[in-house]
Amino acid sequence: MSFETFYKTAVRPFRPRLWLTTAMAAGVGVCAVALLGLSGWFLTAAAVAGAAGAIAAQAFNYVLPSAFIRLFAIARTGLRYGERYLGHSAALRAMAVVRPDLFMKLVAARPADSLRLSRGEASSRFVQDVTVLENDLVMQSAPYAATGGLVMATIFCAWATPLAALTFLLFVGAGYGAVRWIYTRHTSGGEEQAALGQLKARVADIMAVLPDVRAYDLKDRLLAELDALEEALHTAKTQTISAEAMAGAAVTALTGLCLAAVAAVSMHGGLADMALALLAASMGMESLGTLLKALGQRAVATAARARVAALYDLPECVETEHANHFVHGGRVFALDGHLRVRIDGASGSGKTRFIETLMGLRGDAVDTTHFALCPQDAPVLTGTVRQNLAMAGGVGEGRMWQALDDAALKSRIDALPRGLDTWLGDGGITLSGGERRRLSLARAYLRDAPVLVLDEPTEALDAKTEAYVVDRLRDRLARTNQGLILISHRAAPRVLTDTVIGI
Repeated sequence: MSFETFYKTAVRPFRPRLWLTTAMAAGVGVCAVALLGLSGWFLTAAAVAGAAGAIAAQAFNYVLPSAFIRLFAIARTGLRYGERYLGHSAALRAMAVVRPDLFMKLVAARPADSLRLSRGEASSRFVQDVTVLENDLVMQSAPYAATGGLVMATIFCAWATPLAALTFLLFVGAGYGAVRWIYTRHTSGGEEQAALGQLKARVADIMAVLPDVRAYDLKDRLLAELDALEEALHTAKTQTISAEAMAGAAVTALTGLCLAAVAAVSMHGGLADMALALLAASMGMESLGTLLKALGQRAVATAARARVAALYDLPECVETEHANHFVHGGRVFALDGHLRVRIDGASGSGKTRFIETLMGLRGDAVDTTHFALCPQDAPVLTGTVRQNLAMAGGVGEGRMWQALDDAALKSRIDALPRGLDTWLGDGGITLSGGERRRLSLARAYLRDAPVLVLDEPTEALDAKTEAYVVDRLRDRLARTNQGLILISHRAAPRVLTDTVIGI
């Protein structure tokens, strides 16, 4: 299913709300023009009647116009509230469907494609671009609100004199053409969003290695790089703001000319009718500005949708037919509890690449549910210890403590004030390199998989802790009947393997 098809499906349940939002927005446009136009007519007509004498003042019907003014004021407020509430509610609920499915598509994509996406770029797609789509849904009612205002303004101008309505429509057409030309010529759609995404991605990358930046005094070089990205963002923003300013100036200038022309053609119809036409034309031109601003944002939404679609439409990972074994050097290795393989080779020879390829992290591969990985870089998510361990699947607290004990980390976590609920990373405690590795090992233990894949599991551990981890690993393999694929330059874990694959 393409992203466009999925997006339409996700939005479809909320279409009734969006249609109601559209109707309310059109009502807001009608009421806004009617309120101002009728108020101007009423005040002017009342002044004229009062100036005409007591008889004319007593004969003037002020009840009906004042009632309609109150009606339009109350209706505009109620319709505006309903439009905002229903529009934002529908958009938020629709995006609550889009974001999880987008994440699942990324997870299901080939690792070679999904892992190529940087953390900052992924955040930009999930947060920034999806928010643009959300705003686009909210703004879908803007053209109808503007249309309602323009129609009502035309009716009021025609009430004064048909020539005033014709004059108003000519200026509306001129304004529409001028502003569309400005937005087409002076905006680039998604450049601002793309520049912001690049800046966010680079900042996220730098923050991830901030200690190294300080240690190697890379501050000036990276600041220069960020300055260049910020300058690109500033240029894109300036272009957008300039286009909006020119469009606003064009609408303002045309509004002034329109009012002068409408006044000229309606001045013979009476002061009250002229006031009605002038105020209606003024609100109508303002509605035109709202319409054109919404159309200007449509290019940004189109660019954001294209970026999200590129992420959603990544090809899914395809499992091979022989998912229960792998072949290397003419030998067949079954992925079961009897597997005890060590990957040997000099540093940099490609041992980690070999297991990543085997697991499908570098192309299509076997069923990844066969493996529980403890990688060499031992990633720790910003969150609690419990959340880090829960990545292995739905496991209870008892199993978590058992895995931590097998990884020689139970006493460390138990000594923390909040135990499993201790926050790790930003704003929390920082684990040492060996502790991060053992936490990653405990997470691998919790995954119900036939084969453990351990990449340097005892690196950075002292001899006593290493011996404990190896002994517990031996017992665990016997207890769980899991296979083992091991990469290690240290002697202690090697005793657990009986077969060597040279790289």
